[in-house]
Formats: sequence, C-alpha cells, structure tokens
Amino acid sequence: MRRIILRPQGYVHRATLLENGWRPDTLRRTMGEQGLELLRRTWVVTPDLDLRLRHAATLGGVVTCVSATDAFGLWRPEGTTRPHLRIPPHSSSVSAHVRLHRQQAVTLAPARELVDAIENVLAAVAVCLPFADALAVWESGLQRGVIAPDHLRAVAWRTAVARQLADLAGALSDSGLETLFVDGMRQVGVRVLQQVFIGGQPVDGLIGDRLVIQIDGFAHHSDAAQRRKDIRHDRLLRSLGYTVFRFDYVDVVHNWPRVQAEVLRAMAQGLHLAPRGALA
Repeated sequence: MRRIILRPQGYVHRATLLENGWRPDTLRRTMGEQGLELLRRTWVVTPDLDLRLRHAATLGGVVTCVSATDAFGLWRPEGTTRPHLRIPPHSSSVSAHVRLHRQQAVTLAPARELVDAIENVLAAVAVCLPFADALAVWESGLQRGVIAPDHLRAVAWRTAVARQLADLAGALSDSGLETLFVDGMRQVGVRVLQQVFIGGQPVDGLIGDRLVIQIDGFAHHSDAAQRRKDIRHDRLLRSLGYTVFRFDYVDVVHNWPRVQAEVLRAMAQGLHLAPRGALA
C-alpha cells in the first residue's frame, strides 16, 4: 500500500502530494487509513503535530520569533512558551492562544514550510524581546553558523533595533549566557574581551589584564569530567596571577545586579590590573 510521506516534523503540503501523483480521492482515503488530518485544506499532518506548527497551519502563518529558535538551534530565553506566529499584515486571523506578528517580512518564508526564514525570525526577535535577550539569540545564530556575518550585515533590516543588533552582534559567545554577561557589563562601560587564550585554552571573558570571567551553562558543565577540567584550569590561572570569577545560569539570569556589583567591586580593588611592572 502506498503511504503518505511526511516531513520529519510531521506535516506536508497537500499541493506537494498532488504534484507527486496523488489523486484527491486516493489521498483522502489514505489519510484516513494512516490517521492523518487535513488543516485549512492545505496541510496534511499527524494528530500529535507540535502545537506551534499546528497553530501555524490552522491560522495560515509560520512559526517565528522565539518559537522558531528550537528549529534553528538558537538560544531561547526563559519564559517564552507562548507560540509566536507571523501572518500576513492584512490577515483576519485572530487567536487568544498565540502571539501574532503582522509586520512585513524581511524576506520570503521557505515555500510550503511552517517555520519562518531565519531573517524573519531574527527580525521578529529584535522587536519582541528585550535588547539583551535579542542579542543573545542573534549571536547564537552567528556562533552556530545558522547565518553568516556578512549576510547578517547586508540584510535590509526594517527596524532601527534590528540594524543596531546587526552592527553589534558577534560570534564569540559560546552561549546566550555569555552574551548576556558581556552586554550587561557593556551597559556600565566595562569592556569584556572574549575567547582570550590563557594557560593553554580560551577563557569566556577577560576584563582588563587579570580578571578572568568563566560562565557555566548547565548543559555544558553538568559533566563531572568537564567540571574537573574547569577547576584545574582555574587553579592554573590563579597560579599565573589571575583572579577568576565563575558564574552560572542562575547568577547571570536571575541575580544579575549582584553579579555586576561583584565585578565592579573587584575592579574598584584593582583586581583587573596587572601589578605595576608585571607582564600582562
């Protein structure tokens, strides 16, 4: 028996099936036999289709903004569980269960897909999230190779904040936490150098000559062997005359004023400066 082949996410455009030789009557019968549904007379889907994709198929839109971060492997800020969809500016679709983005797209969405183009995702993030969170998403796209730096800066972004993000975003942060830390210190005029090699391996951040910042994301540092390696490197850095501050997710995301205050207090004590006459 011929079966309907869906995309890995659990959906396919009906027009694609018809172009591949399915007759409407045979398609309807086979959908019933496979337990598939037809949404908006357009999308053939599984009953357990991801809720974000189901909303997009039902409302005639595409998944965008923070709801598309998983699809591209991007950083996703806390507290962003409500589905975000982009729909045409003049669409009559409404829903109390989703956040609808009606702004004009930066580029066309991929044909017959339910997830927006990366440029549109970043454009939506720029106007929807606080600046630091948006920057973390944008930088994760650069760091993971989802979008190239030259292309990012060449896109004709439609908003001032998107253009600002394009100018500022870099690929040095290994995680959104690092972006949040660097941007938070930038807000008070402190420059953080990233991925500086000291003691044979890069550190997440270096302030001045001697204040090393290490950021522990849970996923990366939950492994015991990695943790031992980190502690070993911390000891080496201290033996070389560096002060090492290590912060984790809770510190950066939930206790930022305390983190910022600790760094500024260390700088007030001169811990970021090499001793007079010493090599940096």
